[in-house]
Amino acid sequence: MRLTERDKALLDYICRFQCLTKLQIAKLLRFSNVKICERRLRKLLKAGCLQYRNMPSINYGRSPYLFYLGEKGAELFNTAVSKPRINLKLSHQQKNTDLMIEIINAFKDSPVKCEILPEHLIRTSGEKEIIPDGAFMLKKENKHALFLLENCSGTEIIKSPTFNEDIESKIIRYCEMFENNDVGFFKEYFNCDFNRFRLLFVTNRLVSISQVVREHDNHGFIWLKSLGDFNKDLRSGWYISALNKANQAIA
Repeated sequence: MRLTERDKALLDYICRFQCLTKLQIAKLLRFSNVKICERRLRKLLKAGCLQYRNMPSINYGRSPYLFYLGEKGAELFNTAVSKPRINLKLSHQQKNTDLMIEIINAFKDSPVKCEILPEHLIRTSGEKEIIPDGAFMLKKENKHALFLLENCSGTEIIKSPTFNEDIESKIIRYCEMFENNDVGFFKEYFNCDFNRFRLLFVTNRLVSISQVVREHDNHGFIWLKSLGDFNKDLRSGWYISALNKANQAIA
């Protein structure tokens, strides 16, 4: 089977994200019709470039397929076949992937170049004090900006007396990371220098999390936005609670 440029881009996205659903693939590659996407996926499956497994759905009806690299696809990227494990971590990873896809598409027709780094690749980099839910780099001319992403699912405790794995302790660690300019891993991955970073915090608990951010962020590097507003327009309308400023744009 002869691979097209779109096939190669599709396989590259799956390699970077580890696994993707049909709808995620159709959105990333801008297939004009989901049926066309399905036909191409079937050909890539038959050729051994892809494999798939069912992802349990909380809704009634047919469960979505998760596509991941097959033997032939893995050979293209000199990597091993990695079958996704169905667990809570994967469910959160899929939600993060949806956000990253929105980011990719927001800059596809823009003069600003966007490169992404999914959470699972950050996690495999070794022991880190904190693992964001994703990262991306924006480049315009010779300027580079680093953004880290936090996707608050609403299940985490915001504050606890012991600071035990709550959102406040996470924000404190991000503040330490910012003050220490601890972005060496991201500089190496994206192969460029950054003057620190911005943390984009996507949450539907804006009021309570804004209060925590005000207590600890003295630099205004943590920007907040609701999930609904993120999906409408992720590039502008961010709120910097530490500085009490709204409508900030990331590019």
